[in-house]
Amino acid sequence: MNKQTAALIASFAGWILTADIADATTYKDIAGQWCGDATDYVFAPSTLTVKFHDGRPAKAFKITKYTYANDSVRIDWLNGPKESVTVFAEFGSSKMAQQQVGDLPRRAVHRC
Repeated sequence: MNKQTAALIASFAGWILTADIADATTYKDIAGQWCGDATDYVFAPSTLTVKFHDGRPAKAFKITKYTYANDSVRIDWLNGPKESVTVFAEFGSSKMAQQQVGDLPRRAVHRC
């Protein structure tokens, strides 16, 4: 292998290692606080707390299940007796987006 090929391979490997992509496959990938334009989220093992930016009080919802895929996390949660689902995807090193599901809009968030 010549020096030019080695440099090209090293450059490509460095790009792969620093690319702003990540797979959310475990709880640690979504745990903690995330901030967005309209709401902030705090994920705990069994609770999702939503903090609203419009002055409404924060709400805590019971999480019944996390389902992890290679590039997304589906969260089943309860709003009182109503069962709901929210999917987060588009993970990067410090960002993700709530995916549109039913009447819930897509919302980009970042680590606070």
